[in-house]
Amino acid sequence: MRHLIPLSPTVLLLPHDRLLLGKPLSTALDTADPEAWAGLDRRTAAATARREGARPTTDPAGEGRRDRRGRADRSAAPRWDEEAHDVTWSRFPPSEPETALVLCHHRWQAREAALAFTPGRTALLPLVVVRCADSRREVRERARRLLAAALLEDAAPAPGLVPVALRMTLRPHGAWAAERVLAAAGPLPAAVTARVDASPHRAVRLLAARLRLAHGSPGTGELTESALTARDRAVRHLCTGALLTRVTAGDPGRLLDPLLGAPSAVTRSSAVTALHRAGRGREAGAHLTDPSAVVRSAARLVLRLEGEDPGARYRELCADGAGAGPPPGALFGLAESGAPDAAALLRPLTAHPEGRVRAAALASLRMLDAASPDELMSAMQDPHPPVVRTARKALVPYVLLVPEEWLSSLVAPGRPRHVRRSGLRLLCAHSLALRKRVLAALEDDDDPEVAHEAQRARYEPLPPTGSSS
Repeated sequence: MRHLIPLSPTVLLLPHDRLLLGKPLSTALDTADPEAWAGLDRRTAAATARREGARPTTDPAGEGRRDRRGRADRSAAPRWDEEAHDVTWSRFPPSEPETALVLCHHRWQAREAALAFTPGRTALLPLVVVRCADSRREVRERARRLLAAALLEDAAPAPGLVPVALRMTLRPHGAWAAERVLAAAGPLPAAVTARVDASPHRAVRLLAARLRLAHGSPGTGELTESALTARDRAVRHLCTGALLTRVTAGDPGRLLDPLLGAPSAVTRSSAVTALHRAGRGREAGAHLTDPSAVVRSAARLVLRLEGEDPGARYRELCADGAGAGPPPGALFGLAESGAPDAAALLRPLTAHPEGRVRAAALASLRMLDAASPDELMSAMQDPHPPVVRTARKALVPYVLLVPEEWLSSLVAPGRPRHVRRSGLRLLCAHSLALRKRVLAALEDDDDPEVAHEAQRARYEPLPPTGSSS
């Protein structure tokens, strides 16, 4: 049998460990990721705070900064010397990795001293941006002077600084650098925009969208895509509003068409409302049966502005009970429109062959407060679960008035599962005494929810005699 050579354990080096070993920034961390810069700042500050009493190193090559396991010797990191009032650099002028480490030092004097070695080093500019949001005023002001001078001398690195500048806006003093960097960056490359939009922080993504609208003029296609697919609802609404401001009379560019079919109900309702301003108000009738109530409301408003009666359209739709029946949105819309004959048109639809129509009709009658307890009790036998759920919700206020025998029959073995589950919830809205009597024989029921509720009711103590509950 062939023996395998045992492998040595893999050493995981963090970015500040790589910098301590003399690795350049480009290989020590992902320089395009703003979270990497924030993490370097946070971890280095924590590491230097723990090693404040360590002795300085005099090894410029970094070879002596490894321990016996090949890891970075953090005790060899540069530190602030109180007597010399300077950093214990391993060489002078300090290297780029060492300067980056001290820029993240936990002592503000060390961070301020390291800023003197950043001019002319483009790779260190992201850390200068980080220091522009420093908690110490002396460090913050010096970093801002250096950043302003660097951007004035050469604005080419500015687009690459945008992600880290926006990330720093999460800190109390981060807005200054973001404003300067964005002003110098101009139109952002697609890669930078994608990086910002992928930020794990919602506030950064929203701020980036606002700044793009304020400092640039995104194309219609870009705005439409953001309005439809952005991961944040606030960003989608922001881009929708910006797109709607571009809609003109007649909507020659058909800007509203993608928004009318958007997954977001708020986006659809905004687009439907804009149909009137675009001169396409008659098209709002197609959205009267939308699944969302806010879209249906917008459609009715636009039709009224066009001089039409949305109630007449709803009555026409609900009067046709043949085939698959009217869409549920039409039944809800009829109830929402306040038509005086709405209940009379909806009640026959509670017996429609399609379960979704029966459920929508019953829910619409409940909206109108026109469903009687007898109708609701009859609906509790429906084979369509949504109908039973709707009836159960409407019966809760009347649960103390329904016959106890009928309520007990809902949870009897042999009933459909959805009927028993809804009956169980009605029982829970009734008195504990009735629950104990009805569920006493169901502790070993095949339905685990029924059995669990029966066992719970058994051990739940009855309220004291004379208690209002």
